[in-house]
Amino acid sequence: MIRAVVFDLWNTLVHSPGGNPFQRIVGLLTPEQQQRFPAMQRDGMTRSYPEASAFLRAWEAPMSLSRAQIEGMVAIFELSEGDAQLYPEALETLARTKSHGRVALLSNTQNFNMGLLEALELSPHFRVKGLSAELGFLKPEAGAFEAMQQRLGLFPGEIAMVGDSWSDDVEGALKAGWTALWVNRRGQPRPDHDPEAEVVEVSGLDRVAEVIERLQAGARCSTCLG
Repeated sequence: MIRAVVFDLWNTLVHSPGGNPFQRIVGLLTPEQQQRFPAMQRDGMTRSYPEASAFLRAWEAPMSLSRAQIEGMVAIFELSEGDAQLYPEALETLARTKSHGRVALLSNTQNFNMGLLEALELSPHFRVKGLSAELGFLKPEAGAFEAMQQRLGLFPGEIAMVGDSWSDDVEGALKAGWTALWVNRRGQPRPDHDPEAEVVEVSGLDRVAEVIERLQAGARCSTCLG
């Protein structure tokens, strides 16, 4: 029985019109610097830094970053935090889902410039939060799901993951033994997968609480939307 529902953050509950800040800062890098960017990005998303400037100072020498580049990157992170927007149904979905079990957050993200969790009134909904920068793992890595499972103190079959990314959220959850709810707002083709896998596709967050209720009532994932 599902006892906890874990939500992804970016492009599931929240979106940023300006886009992913890590992808935006690539435009400030030289071709040579871009070769090292994957390592820089992973570090920023799997290691805790108190603020963007501290993260960028750590990479100033390895990446040969100029002062102008650092200032531009800090501005991008600040902009991303400031322009983050909730999907209209996000808060209502969290409130409805809480009536069926615990809710938690598991996100691939840095831990600096995350004041948006308070500003958008998301934090009160989550007693358990797992940011990759604090966990040291990125979804779909097993360590991210194992860490969240330990924090929840539940068995795999008691947890559902809600997210927009098939690879990070759906496949990661299924490998962990969780149920997966794929938020497919754009109507993307469904990737090939085990037909017996515990996965449900929804077009938005507004169906999540209903799906969880049906799963708790004993519906199988292949029939719970019927």
